[in-house]
Amino acid sequence: MKAGTLAPEANGVATRPEGASVAFLLVHGFCAAPDELATLGKYLEDEGVASFAVQINGHGTSPDDLKEISWRDWYSSVQQGFEEVESWKMQHLFVAGLSMGGALSTLLISQVQGVDGLVLIAPALRISGILPRLVPLLKYFMKDRKIDVEAAQRVYDIKRTKYDREPVSAYHELFKLLKVARKNLSKISIPTLILHGTADKTIDPDNGKLALERISSSDKTLHLIQGAEHVISCHPTREIAYPLIKEFVERITN
Repeated sequence: MKAGTLAPEANGVATRPEGASVAFLLVHGFCAAPDELATLGKYLEDEGVASFAVQINGHGTSPDDLKEISWRDWYSSVQQGFEEVESWKMQHLFVAGLSMGGALSTLLISQVQGVDGLVLIAPALRISGILPRLVPLLKYFMKDRKIDVEAAQRVYDIKRTKYDREPVSAYHELFKLLKVARKNLSKISIPTLILHGTADKTIDPDNGKLALERISSSDKTLHLIQGAEHVISCHPTREIAYPLIKEFVERITN
C-alpha cells in the first residue's frame, strides 16, 4: 500500500515505507480529521516507521454527522483502525492519540494486547468548569456552538480540518467518553510517553499530569513543552515533540 492511500477496512490515511518493522495507529481529536496528524505521519515515514491515521466516525465530513452518533461509534472506528494496523504484522506496534484521540487511545490500550508503547499528545481526560454539568440539558436548547475557524487556526503554522460549528450533543458524548477513559487509566501498564504544551488553552496541562498519576505503568514520562499550543502536531513546537517520540520508540524497540 502506498503512502496516502485509504486502508481497506477502516477510513484513514496509511503510510507504509518499505522495510518498516514499526507501525503507529494515530488517533486525531474532537471535531478534527486525520490531517491534523499529517506532520507526525510524515515524520514517522521519514524515520522508516509506518502509520495509519484513522478517521473517527462522524469526523472529517460535516458537523451534522456528529449529531447522529455516540462516543461508542467513535471508539468503534478506533478499534477498526487498530485491527487494520495489526493486520500489517509489524514487529512493533504503537498507538498515539491527540486530545480526544488521547482519551480514545487510553481506552483502547486498556482493552487490547500486543501494543509496545502509548504516546499521548495533549490528552483530553477531564474538562473543568460548569460546562460538563450544563451540556446534558443545554443540548436540547442549543444545537451548535459556533467556532471562529480563522482565530482557532491563527496560532498554528499548519492548517487542518476545522468545523465552523460543533454540535452541543457531541460535547455530551465527549464528556461521557472522558469519564469512561479516566476510569480505565489504571489498566494501562505499557510504556507511556505524555506530551503537553504549557500554552495549551483548550485542554489544561493538568490533564497530562492526571494521565501520569493514574496510568499504572512503571515506565511513564510527562514532558511539558514550553510554549506549545494544544495541537502540537500543527504547531512549530512539534520540532521539540517529535524527537521525543523518536527517542521513546527507539528505546523500546532496540
